[in-house]
Amino acid sequence: MKQNMKKALLVLCMAVCFLTLSACSADSGNPEPVPQQTKETMISGAEEYLREFAAFDAKRLQSELEDAQWRKNTVMETALTAWQTSMTELGGLVSIDTAGAVVTRLDKHSFEVTMEAQFEKRPLTFTLTAEEQPVGNSLVSGPILVPTDLLFVPYYTTGEKLAKAGMNTMMGMGTVFLVLIFISLIIGSFKNINKLEASMAAKKQANVPAPAPVSAPAAAVSEPEPADTLASAEPVWDIPLPGEENLAADTELVAVITAAIAAAASVPAEGLVVRSIRRRPGSKWKNA
Repeated sequence: MKQNMKKALLVLCMAVCFLTLSACSADSGNPEPVPQQTKETMISGAEEYLREFAAFDAKRLQSELEDAQWRKNTVMETALTAWQTSMTELGGLVSIDTAGAVVTRLDKHSFEVTMEAQFEKRPLTFTLTAEEQPVGNSLVSGPILVPTDLLFVPYYTTGEKLAKAGMNTMMGMGTVFLVLIFISLIIGSFKNINKLEASMAAKKQANVPAPAPVSAPAAAVSEPEPADTLASAEPVWDIPLPGEENLAADTELVAVITAAIAAAASVPAEGLVVRSIRRRPGSKWKNA
C-alpha cells in the first residue's frame, strides 16, 4: 500500500513539472506584441528595399556594391552580393504581397518582416531584420529602425534543385579527376627529370678541359761513390768454381802435412813420398 502511494505521488509530481514547463514555454512563445506603427514601418521599408533592388541593372548594382564596400557597410554589401547572384534567375518584378507580410518581434528592440514577391521567372521570399536605435536629435521623436540583415530566398522547383545538385556533383567529380590526372602527370615526369639531370651532368663533364700533360722529371746523374763508402760495403767472397784448382794452396798444404807426419813418425822428410790428390769434378759426398 505504501509503495502504491509513493508511485502515485511520484506521478503527480512529474505531471506538475510538465504543466509548469509547458506554461513557461507558452509564455516565452507569446512575446510582447509589435506596435502598429512599427509594423507599418517594417512592411513599408521592406517593400521599398525590394523595389529598389529590383530596379538595379548590372552597372548600377556594381556601383552600389563598390560604394558599400568603401563605406564599410557590411549589411548592404552582403545584401547586394546576394542580390547580384539571384537577379539573373528572377527576372523583372511583377508584384509584392504586402497584405500577407508577417512582422514578428525577435527581442525587445529587434523586429523581422517576411513577405512574398512574384518575379517573371520564379517567386521570392524576402526577409528584413531591423533593430531600434536611439537618435539624439530633437526633430525625430523616438528611436529609428536600422536594418541589420536582408535575405533573398528564390523558390526553385524540385527538378531545378536536382539539376543544380547534379551539376555541382559533376563539377566536383571533374575537379577531383583533373587533380588526379595532374598528379599522375607530375609523377610520370620524374623519370624525364632524372634523364635531364644525367644529360646536363654529361654536358658539364664534356665541357671541362682535359688536364695538360706533365713532363717527367729529368733523371739524376749518379756520381761515383767515394772510396770509403765502397770499403764499408759488404765484402764479396771470391768462391772458385768447382772445375778450377788452386795449385799454390795445394803445395802449401802438402808441405804442412809432410812436416806434421815426419815429426809424428820420426822419419825424415826425404823418405816420404807425397802424391797429389785431385778431386773429380762434379763429385758428391755420399753418406755411408
